[in-house]
Amino acid sequence: MKLLVGAGGVLAVAVGTVAVLSRPFLAPKRAAVAPVPLSVYEPSAVDTPVVSPFNLDTQPMRALALFNFEGDPDRIYKGLEPQAFDDDVHGRGLLVIGWRVDGGVDVFHDPGLRLDPASYAIAGGGLHRMEPRDLSGGRLELGSAGALIDVSFTDLEDRPVRLVAHETDTRRRRPFALLAPMGSAATDPPALPLVFVKDFYFVRRAGSEIRIEIDGRAHRSDTLPLMLDGTWMHFVRYSAKPLVALWNHQDHDTAEVLPPSAPTANAGGVHYELRANGSFREIRCMERSEGDQQVTVEFDPALPHLLALRDRATVDGSFRVTTVPPAGELTGTWQVARRGQQVEVGAVPAGGWTPGDAQRTARLLFRVIKMFRSWPTTYRWRGLIDVPHSGDNGGSIPLVAGWERT
Repeated sequence: MKLLVGAGGVLAVAVGTVAVLSRPFLAPKRAAVAPVPLSVYEPSAVDTPVVSPFNLDTQPMRALALFNFEGDPDRIYKGLEPQAFDDDVHGRGLLVIGWRVDGGVDVFHDPGLRLDPASYAIAGGGLHRMEPRDLSGGRLELGSAGALIDVSFTDLEDRPVRLVAHETDTRRRRPFALLAPMGSAATDPPALPLVFVKDFYFVRRAGSEIRIEIDGRAHRSDTLPLMLDGTWMHFVRYSAKPLVALWNHQDHDTAEVLPPSAPTANAGGVHYELRANGSFREIRCMERSEGDQQVTVEFDPALPHLLALRDRATVDGSFRVTTVPPAGELTGTWQVARRGQQVEVGAVPAGGWTPGDAQRTARLLFRVIKMFRSWPTTYRWRGLIDVPHSGDNGGSIPLVAGWERT
């Protein structure tokens, strides 16, 4: 599955007056949770397959940047987001997401990139148009000295567009990490978009050249109304280490079948750790790597051996999503219930996102703008698994599932 999403929701919110708050974010301590009671299982079902109702996809991306000009918008666009790729999945090249004033997105890309238009349903109001453009002369370079970005193309009306960000201020930078709130605008999300932007920073106003030109007109960049590392910032930001993960994409229509006796398993590109509970195997965590990064979903207690549940048995617990390198954590709850020949599964990221270590100004931003932490709480996932009849332990296990906004 090719997955291409935009991070245009990264700080794409109006920033008001920031109050002085000094207390840092601290993840709450988690009390020990008792294992799933063996009474929920049907002893005769011990040999049924261990299945995972959850899936986890990732996509490689080399770098991204986002130019916001909502205070001085074009008649079509209010933001532009260049992305860079160099991997076996997408190929090598650039694309630019045009964030439209009507809520949709346009995607302009190097012709050689391998992209899936359907994946942009998760970005804003969804994909309006996708068009190839020659971006081979563009630059998206991020390093210790800041950003060097220079990208030119023509839009859907053949209007020339140019984006430039050139930083020359070599003072120390302290980048941080966050979970981009790009999923906050989706109305019919096909997945929970987990875009962790690491080595994240803004373009400094001092010693920087910023150009946003559309059809010969220069647009003013939005600005960040607070200082970072002792200097004022443009509302142009970038990540030199993005990690894009999609949890429980609706394209997965079967549950993953795992070996019933091994302590670990690999299925669908995901590594699972299993835990023995009596004669039954339960899923403690699932994780997926992308290059030198990793995203992990932990379950507490371990997710039950679903197909072995007794009729009318119900179990609930919590989950936690973390990454390596760290970018805070996302928490929520899960529930499972056996109803005849079906197992109902649900998950809600009810705890939202809790930032990790970040400088004081970033913590102020996360605290004042609650949307950073709360947008995942508006997502709810429901799944339905058909239990195979006795003796039918082979083949795929049908799964009907999807996300909704609450």
